[in-house]
Amino acid sequence: MFWASPAWWAATPMVITTLKVTYNSIAHWITGLPLNTRTTNLITLAHLPPMEAYLDYLSLRYAIRLHFLPSFHALGPPRAQPETHPNLPGLHYLYNLSKNHVQGKLEDCTTTSTVEGVAKTTSPNPDKTTQSRRLHEKWLTTLPEHTVTIYTDGSKLADGSVGCGWVIYHCRNQQLHQLTEGRCHLGRRAEVYDAELHAVQEAITTLLTTTISRSAVYICIDNQAAIDTLQHNESNHEFAHRTLEVISRLQLLGWQISTVWCPSHCNIPGNEKADNLAKMAASATVPCRFALTTKYWLLAQARKGFLERWKKELPLSNPSFKFPSHLHGVDWTDTRAMWRVFCNRSPSDPPPNITANPCPCGLSLNSSHHLLQECVLLTKHRTELLQSTTGDIQTVSFLTAPRNTQPIRRFLRATGLGHSTHLCFDNRSNDSAMNDNDDTSSDSPEPDFGAFEP
Repeated sequence: MFWASPAWWAATPMVITTLKVTYNSIAHWITGLPLNTRTTNLITLAHLPPMEAYLDYLSLRYAIRLHFLPSFHALGPPRAQPETHPNLPGLHYLYNLSKNHVQGKLEDCTTTSTVEGVAKTTSPNPDKTTQSRRLHEKWLTTLPEHTVTIYTDGSKLADGSVGCGWVIYHCRNQQLHQLTEGRCHLGRRAEVYDAELHAVQEAITTLLTTTISRSAVYICIDNQAAIDTLQHNESNHEFAHRTLEVISRLQLLGWQISTVWCPSHCNIPGNEKADNLAKMAASATVPCRFALTTKYWLLAQARKGFLERWKKELPLSNPSFKFPSHLHGVDWTDTRAMWRVFCNRSPSDPPPNITANPCPCGLSLNSSHHLLQECVLLTKHRTELLQSTTGDIQTVSFLTAPRNTQPIRRFLRATGLGHSTHLCFDNRSNDSAMNDNDDTSSDSPEPDFGAFEP
C-alpha cells in the first residue's frame, strides 16, 4: 500500500483521504470492530501507527539514505527548491523533513574497498547466562604464548553523549599482562554500535607501533552487530572501513587477527575495564578527531521521533514494530471481544443514536463499560478479575494493559460479555456462556476479509 511512498507522499488532503479508506478497512479486519467505531480507538487497537506519521517516517529514512549515496549516483542529497510548490512531492519535501537531522560532518559511506573482512572465531560462551566468566577464563588459558587479546566497548549517556574504550593484554607465562588502554569521546551524534567499531579501530592502530612479536590477536567484542559488520562491511561503515584497512596492514606484517563475541556485564575483567573506560569517555568534553554524524545515529533518531509521535497522537497505544507479545496465542474472537468492550461496541451495547435499555441490575443503562466496571450482577466475576489484574478498572488503560489480557479474556468468556447478548450473571447459569475451548456460542460471525482483486 505504501510502496515507493517517498516518491509520491507530500501529506496532501487528496492522498490522505484516499489512503485512509483502505487503512481503516484493514484496521476493521484486524480488530473485528464495527464500522461505527471511533477511528482513534480503531487504529490504536489494531496496533497500527498514525498513517501520516508512518509515511513521514518512511520518507525521512529515504532522505537520510540519499545523503550517503556515492557522488556518481543518479540521485543525490535532497536540496531546497524554493521555486517548487510545497504541496508537490519530490526532493524538496524530503529536504524539509531531514534538514533538522542531517547536520555537521557526515560519515563517509561512499568509500569502497577490496579489503576482506575479519574472520569470526567461535565464542566460548553460548550465551550470557551459562557461567559466562568461568567459560571465558577457561578459554583464555588455552591461548598460545604471546597471544594478544583486545577488549572494546561503547557507552551512551542519558544526554546522548557517546564514548568508547579499549584495553589490550599480552599473554606471557599463561598470564595476561596489560599493554595499554585508551578511550575516545565521539560527541552526541553517534550510537553505541558506532562506538564499538571505533574502539576496535583505535585499539588495532596501536599495534602498528608496538614492539612485541607478531602473533595471534583476538578482538573480544560484546556487540554482535559490530562483529558482523567487521566480517562483511556491506553498508560501507566508515569506522569499519578504517578498521579493516589497518587490519590489512597488520596482516601483511604477520599478525593473525580475528574477532570473538564476549558477553557484557558478566564480570569478565577485560570487558568490565573497557566498559568503565567507555563511560569515562562519554562524559568527557573534547571530542575525538574522528567524531562525526553517523548514518546509524540518523536512522535511530528518525525511528525515535516516529515512535514519540505515534505515542503522542495515540496516547493509549504501545508503539512498537513487533507484534504485541501478550497477544501471542490469543484467539481472534477473544481480542475482538476485548476491543468491543473497550469501545462500547459489544453485542450488549445498543446501536448508535438509539437509547440503551436499563441494565438488569437497575442501576444504569446497559453498556459494556457498566457491565465490566460496576454492574452488581457480575460482582463475583469482577472480584475474581480484580484479583488477577493491575490498575484502575474505571480507566480505559485497564483493558489495554498487557498484564491484564489473560484475566480479562477469562472474565469475558465466563460472562459472555463482548461475545454474546446472553450474559451469565452471578445469580444464574447460562448455557451459552463461553469457555476457553468453545467458541460456538458467539453471536458474532467469523471474520470476513472479502476478496482481493489483482
